[in-house]
Amino acid sequence: MKTIYKSLMTIAFAGLCLASCDKELKEETAMEVGVVTDSNVSFDGKTVTVKKGSPVTFSFDGDPDFITFFSGEIDHEYRFRNRTEMKIEDIEKCEINFDMIAQYDAPPKNTPQTALDIFISDKFPGMAKNNFEADKQLVEGFDWTYLIPTDELPVKVENNDKSYPYIKNLSSYLGKQITIAFHYKGGQDGAVRQPKFSFKNIRIELAFNNNKSETVYAKNLGFTPLNIVNNESDQQSDKVKDREYGAVDGGVPGFWKTNLPTEIIVSSSAAGATLKNSWLISEPLLLNGSCDPDAGVAIKNISQSLEIYSHTYEETGTYTATFVANNANYVHQGGQVVRELTINVVE
Repeated sequence: MKTIYKSLMTIAFAGLCLASCDKELKEETAMEVGVVTDSNVSFDGKTVTVKKGSPVTFSFDGDPDFITFFSGEIDHEYRFRNRTEMKIEDIEKCEINFDMIAQYDAPPKNTPQTALDIFISDKFPGMAKNNFEADKQLVEGFDWTYLIPTDELPVKVENNDKSYPYIKNLSSYLGKQITIAFHYKGGQDGAVRQPKFSFKNIRIELAFNNNKSETVYAKNLGFTPLNIVNNESDQQSDKVKDREYGAVDGGVPGFWKTNLPTEIIVSSSAAGATLKNSWLISEPLLLNGSCDPDAGVAIKNISQSLEIYSHTYEETGTYTATFVANNANYVHQGGQVVRELTINVVE
């Protein structure tokens, strides 16, 4: 009997342990948020009033496995956690920027010797990139629009280090797919050295009416060369793997260097060399105000305990602070709890 009694006690104790563990594993999420008040922070149960630059200390009742905090400041608003695109009417600025350096006697503007054109289009269908003759016919016969008018390009170079800044408004292209194209023609007078062009800090910038912004750099524009003249004796065939669509890592006459994050370069040819002809064409880019979703900060995980958390607002204004709590383990999802407080930041 004693042995049976001890066995029954063991089973009962094990059952209680299992029940307790099961309850813990299946516990629903619970959390309430309070605020620690002082001379700079007041709280009426819903709205926090705090002086700019003073920390707000939040307190927590409940012990969820995970807590994520959205401060309500720019880039950290809970309501925009899934937003990946701004509305067109929310875009205040859309422009392309770059600095251009022309070296080795760029031909005078408005003459048959002009060595460079810079185009844009919202109708270009894109190159096949595996049919050179078809791409050549498409690109050279396409009805491009000048991004930079020819008469705004550099005249004969007197200082090879001079940088020409260009800023062009692209607001008329919002909601459209644009393609940017550079056409290097090497000039039309083989008696002079064909110029070198460098384009630095190439970027498309968008600014929104909530002070957020997005920047698309040259490396993300997907530039592909189309090398119309591609097999001349001065073009160092051993340095160019794809002579029809290839870019280069160094200076090869008439070929584009595109391996730098924000800069592209087309190199010059000596006087008397065959005139070069090469295009550099971006992938189509939809100007739709794409943006990253707003993000929260993970302030607690399952291995931590958290009783208080402080955050400081440096600008006056009204913010919505949001705390998202979850219980989650390998057998149970405890549900999500969201708690919001209005934060009024004053001078």
